[in-house]
Amino acid sequence: MLRRLLLPFFVAAALVAPVARPAAAQSAPEAVAADVNAYWAAQFADAGLPYSPPGFSAVTGESTTGCGPVSPDVIGPAAYCLLDSTIYYSPDYLNLYASEADPTAYFVIIAHEWGHHVSRLLGSEAPISPETEQQADCASGAYLADAVARGFAPAGSLNRGTGLSIRAGDPTFLPDGFQTHGNGAYRGIAFMEGYMNGLEACGLPL
Repeated sequence: MLRRLLLPFFVAAALVAPVARPAAAQSAPEAVAADVNAYWAAQFADAGLPYSPPGFSAVTGESTTGCGPVSPDVIGPAAYCLLDSTIYYSPDYLNLYASEADPTAYFVIIAHEWGHHVSRLLGSEAPISPETEQQADCASGAYLADAVARGFAPAGSLNRGTGLSIRAGDPTFLPDGFQTHGNGAYRGIAFMEGYMNGLEACGLPL
């Protein structure tokens, strides 16, 4: 959720493979990213549209990206760089929100950034705004519902995911024009819409 100027997002890293390696051979973020990738590859295939995955790269220190120099403190848990179509994530920051006991944040945060990539693949040139953030929240919710139904994500993820989406909103004291990520309540609603009603609720032309 980068501080979206240079961040909407950053060359780094290999692309996520369409077929996931066994989860035991991956870190939790990699395993989730591989699953999110497989989900979107299937959605695009069903729609008869070409699909290409974003890059997926860990940031553990100062790094150079298509969106400029970054560090974990700049990107927070994760961010998508529009200029090199790569999702950058900080393992340390992600682990502040997720754990082996409650990995929901891995799913919600990574799928949210993937939603920005999907919007770009579908031709969106919209700047980062509350509307694009809510669409990515909705896409994240739709993916998470699918992952829960398949038993890949933990049951009970809806409440945790909604809470994370609400927390990702801009502080309410910011004036209009500075709220680039949108009101937290609306973001939570968008996430729930995707979770409960699927991609049809997200306004994506699939």
